[in-house]
Order: sequence, then structure tokens, then C-alpha cells
Amino acid sequence: MNIKKHLSAILLFVAAAFIVAACGKKKFEGKNLEATQDMALAENLFSDSFKQVAGAGQATSDSLKAYNDLLSGCGTLSITPFDTVSWPKTVTLDFGNANCVGNDGRARRGKVIGVFTNWFRSPGTVVTIGFDNYHVNDHKIMGTKTITNQGYNNANHLEYNVSFPNCQIIKPNGGGTVNWQTNRTHEWMEGESTFTPWDDVWNITGTASGTSAQGTGFALSVVQALNVKYGCRWIRAGILNLDIEGINTISVNYGNGACDANAVATFEGQEYPFIMQ
Repeated sequence: MNIKKHLSAILLFVAAAFIVAACGKKKFEGKNLEATQDMALAENLFSDSFKQVAGAGQATSDSLKAYNDLLSGCGTLSITPFDTVSWPKTVTLDFGNANCVGNDGRARRGKVIGVFTNWFRSPGTVVTIGFDNYHVNDHKIMGTKTITNQGYNNANHLEYNVSFPNCQIIKPNGGGTVNWQTNRTHEWMEGESTFTPWDDVWNITGTASGTSAQGTGFALSVVQALNVKYGCRWIRAGILNLDIEGINTISVNYGNGACDANAVATFEGQEYPFIMQ
């Protein structure tokens, strides 16, 4: 599951909206723009690491070769112990020591290491994820993420609690450190019964907050589940609210299910359609 740069397009849009807004509206100050950029960065990298681990978790029980094929020669996946009876298992995604560009256009290096207590689809399974010198587009990710399979809900969909309480993202070129924490529920809407992640569809709810590299606080909350599909680079539906210190809430609506780049931001009662990048 992969939320790809879903807020990056808001940056220029919001800045422009504040500049041309009617008199009396607060200006979009530089620190708030910077906080929006850092929040979008953290959201992107958080979502990317979940996609990697979810795909690796399926490979553990389904087809190691199938997931290695998805990596398209960028990185290798290993499982220790490599059998069907021993737990816990350590699943390592190793992208090497030099940047390797995957089929999603992201450059990665280092390792993502997950310790699984049982099969990814088994209710009660806990996956603890760590990072070993892991970089995405030269941003270093640090911290520990926990994914807990909470079993089937009333709609007979598996749900996973995803907690990342201590994430740090070290930006390249001395750009500073972003602090990030989030608690989400990922509901597996489609694709659970197949051996490939390409048909996976997830609904995501929850909250996140943090501080930018310059110390500005930000937070977001999902008010209508974000709908994402493994093969679609955009959020297909859902609504979230974005709050930055000193700025009124910005509501972002991603549409009704089409895999397209169209979205609408609402600020102080006015709607601003925009195209996601």
C-alpha cells in the first residue's frame, strides 16, 4: 500500500492561496510552508515503508520469488529461518550500500528489517520493523515501527494497527531532522486472497503529528478513510485535515475512487481544485 507524495502539490497551492486571498487572511509564512513540506515527506516515507513490509510479509507465506520479481533487481529479500514452522522470522529487505532506483522511481539503500511473530495474515501477528542505514531518496529513516494484525472486522476484512512513535527523518545536505509519530488502522479491503500485492486495496484511518526540521509543529487527522491501491500512485478517495501552528485547518478531499491526480483543498470555506504531483 503506498501513499505517493499525496500532499506535495498542496505546497505551492496553499502558498498561492494565502498570497491572493482577501484582506484579513493570515499569510502563509515560510515556517508553515516548511512544516507542510516536512509533513508530506514524513507521510510519504511512512507509507512507503509500510508497502515494503506488507509486500515482504505476503512473500513470507506466498512466494519469495514473486516478491523478488516485484523488486525488479533493486534489492533482495531474505527470510530467516526459511521454513514453515519456526517463529519468529526475520525478514530483511537489503537494497545495498549504493542507491538503487526501484520500479516506483524511488532510490533506496540500506536495509529494512522486520521480525514477524507469525504469518502476516494470521490474527495476532506482530511485526516489529527497524532500519539499518536505510535511505529513501537520500533521506535517512530511523526509529521502530510496529504492525499488529488485529484480525477480521465486522466486514470480514483484516485490520492492522500501525504505530510509529519515534520516527526521525534526517534530510540530506544538512537539512535538519523531522520528528514524526503516527497511529493508524489499515483495513485490507481487497487482494487478501491472492498471491500478489498488485491488487491490494487499503483503507487508512488515524492521526499523525510531528515537528519540522525548523521546529514547527504540525498534525493531520483522517476524517474519511483514505483509499489507496498498490498500483495507483495517488490516493483514490478520502478526506484529511491538516493543521499547522498558527494556520486555520486545511481540508483535503481526494475524490470518490478514481485513480487520478484530481483533489480539492478547502480553506476558510473556499474550495481550490488542484492536481496532485
